[in-house]
Order: sequence, then C-alpha cells, then structure tokens
Amino acid sequence: MNKRMKSFATMLAAVTMMTTALAACSGGGNNQPAATNAGGNNSGNNNAAVTETPKEEVKLADGNITVLYHTSLEQYAENKAANPDAYDPLLESIPVFEQQHGGKVTLIAVPWGDQKSTLISMVNAGEQVDVAQAHDQNFPVYPLKKMVQPISQYVDLNDPFWNNAVTNAFTFGGEAYAVGVGAAPIVMYYNKTLFDNNGVQTPGELFAEGNWTWDTFRQIAMEMTQDTDGDGVNDQYGFGWWDGGYALMVGSNGKTILSYNEDGSISANHTSDNVKEAMQFTQDALLKDKYIDKDKEGDYFVAEFKNGKLAMTAEYGLNGFNAFKGDYEIDFVPVPKGPRGEDGVGPGGLSGWSIPVVSKNPEGAAAFIKLLSENEKEVATAKNVETFGQERVDRINELAQNILFAPIGVEMYWDANGAVLGGIKDGTPVGTFAETAKGILEEGINITLTQ
Repeated sequence: MNKRMKSFATMLAAVTMMTTALAACSGGGNNQPAATNAGGNNSGNNNAAVTETPKEEVKLADGNITVLYHTSLEQYAENKAANPDAYDPLLESIPVFEQQHGGKVTLIAVPWGDQKSTLISMVNAGEQVDVAQAHDQNFPVYPLKKMVQPISQYVDLNDPFWNNAVTNAFTFGGEAYAVGVGAAPIVMYYNKTLFDNNGVQTPGELFAEGNWTWDTFRQIAMEMTQDTDGDGVNDQYGFGWWDGGYALMVGSNGKTILSYNEDGSISANHTSDNVKEAMQFTQDALLKDKYIDKDKEGDYFVAEFKNGKLAMTAEYGLNGFNAFKGDYEIDFVPVPKGPRGEDGVGPGGLSGWSIPVVSKNPEGAAAFIKLLSENEKEVATAKNVETFGQERVDRINELAQNILFAPIGVEMYWDANGAVLGGIKDGTPVGTFAETAKGILEEGINITLTQ
C-alpha cells in the first residue's frame, strides 16, 4: 500500500473507532504533523467515560439524506462476517436514523482516494450530497472550491459535545466547515520490561516526575542503544518510527507545518524556530546520537519493538496494545515535549463531517452527523474501557483534546516533505533544506489557492 495512504488509513481506523477490531498497522506516518503532518490544530475523543444524558429529540420535516462515504454496506457486511467486533459508526447509524425520522439514507460508496474527486464532480453537476467526510487530504480544497458550507448554520459549535480540535482544524478563512468527535493522539509506546532489564529509568517514570522532554527522551534513547551480542554493531536501539519521528517532534514543539489564517491565506512554517528545532533534533538522532537505525524505516520498527530490540516507538491512541502485542510489558506516554511545546499538546490525527453546498436537507445532515458522532463516542469509549481499562482511556482522551493538526491537502506538500526528509538523512544543514522545502510548499499553496 502507498505509504501515505497507509498512514492515513491507520489514523482513520483509530479515529472512526473500529475499536477492538483494529489490528493497527503501526504507523506509516502520514509524515505530517498530525498524524504525521506535524502540525495542526487539535482534536479528541472527548469524554473519558460514557455519561447518560437525555438525547435531544430532533423533529425533521425531511428524513431523506444522501451520504458520500468510503465503505459500502456490502463491504461492511463482509468486514463484520470476518470480524464481529468491527464497528463503523456511520453505517451503523443509517437504520437508526431511518427509523427515527422515517426517511431514506442513500449511501454513495467510493474508494477512499476517490471521495474528493467524486464530491467535486457531484457538486459541479448539482447532484445532492448532504454529508461528506472531512479529513487531512481534502481540506482546504473543499472550502476553497466552495464544495462545503459553513457548518455553524446548522450545528451549535459551542456544544461541548463537539471536539474543539476538530472544529479548529477544519476552519478556513475564519469559518468552520466540519465538526466531529473522532481523534487519535499519537503517543510514545515503550517496552517497560526492556527498560527494567537494562536498569534505565522508563518514560513513564520521567513523565510522572514532570520531566518528560526531548532532553530526557534523548538521554534514555541513547542509553538503550546497545551492542548486545558483542559484534561491534548496535543491534538494540532506543527509538524508531516513520521518518525518524520528525512529524512527532514538530507536533510536540508547538507548531504545524501549515497554518490556515483567518484572512484565507495559508502559511508554510518550515523556517520557524519550532520546526527547524524539530528538524535538527531528528537529524541529530539519526546521524549524531544514532539511537535510531537510520538504514531502516516504517514497519521494520514494529517488528523490532515486538522482538524486544527497540525500546520506544509510536502509534495512534490505544492501537499500540494490538500492534505490539507480545511477551513484554508495554505502556505509553505522550510524545516528549519540545523546548517550545506545551504540556499535553502534541501530534495526532482527526476526522470530521461536512455539509456540502448541494445539500437539499442540511438540517437532516446535521442530525445524522450528531447521531453518528454519538454512536462513535459511546461505542468506542465502552469498548475501549472494557478492553484497555478506564485509566488508559482517560489518558488517551485527555491528549485527544489537544492534538496539533493541520490538513495537508495542498499541492506539492509531499514534494516539500521529501525535501525535508532527504535533507535530514543526508546531513544537509537545516537552514538550507528548510528554505528549500518552504519554497516548494509556497509554490504548492499558490497553485492550490488559484487553481
């Protein structure tokens, strides 16, 4: 699978809360701070536990809506047959919505990568679409091309039910175009057994002391990098993840690669001090401190973590307990805080829901979005508490409120990202490739804004 698509598919799985059905493929990062787009705005699963609050009775004049989505009912039935624990809140909400409102939900299912082009075609043709998914790769194109409408007309953005991070991330030109509750913070998983066996202080202990920073992360990562078989070559490493964890460090240092400004402009932040520090830290980890195996990438680190040869890695939310299941005791902490970062704020992924401009029933769309979001949160929370315990769910949900995330759906984003990663691994001075990457992305931004 294409690395970019794989990474976002991993995040989406976490965000849409297919809960225990997730055998998460660890990390292909999106490379971007928010899930690998180091950056962004925020997001979260919201409350740590299900609270029984009376459901608001919505009386709709029209219960007929059309939904654009990436999974058909037939595909979902096959998924459920293969894994009875699979749960898709949108698809499960369809019969409930129809029963409540007496209408018909028409589902238009297209492959994940075809959602953007399909919505654009349908809007241009004036065809009805009432609900469309908002994610990192179709924004800011949707609001720029006027595919979706400001959602505050139909949804109370001050309702504490909604995750403010999701709302903020999908705000463009001062208008919010999506709401949701789905968020997956990226966290640092560590092999507690391996740390204990080596007599090294664990990330959990450092975090409990209030001393979990880039500096302490670097220190213990170097201590855990060892030649355990005496052949003169390190075979145990302190850390490993996609792209050396560059996206994690950007997200934990208080900045996003892209900024969406109230005047509708978009800024590339490669030359900001926050981002340059993250670039330098990652380059040092690979080439100077050498606690990451610079010759390896991606899924290799999953295998090494499970084999007890990697002390720390990363994963979306609670998925690490599935992805890294093995004979060792593992746990997680937030990504360590950078010198310009804030406590509890870091990288992750999120997803929301928009109402297209061709909606013929926006009130029905808003009611459906609320219903599926309620199901998403309640089922996910109940399943996760049952599987992982309340304490871990509380920790994840707290982090989920403050995810840094910026949509990356601008032209030439990946070209700019490639320039960064190439410079990091080649040892090019940070200032040089930061300027190069910024220039590439600014060209892409201009194309995106004017096409």
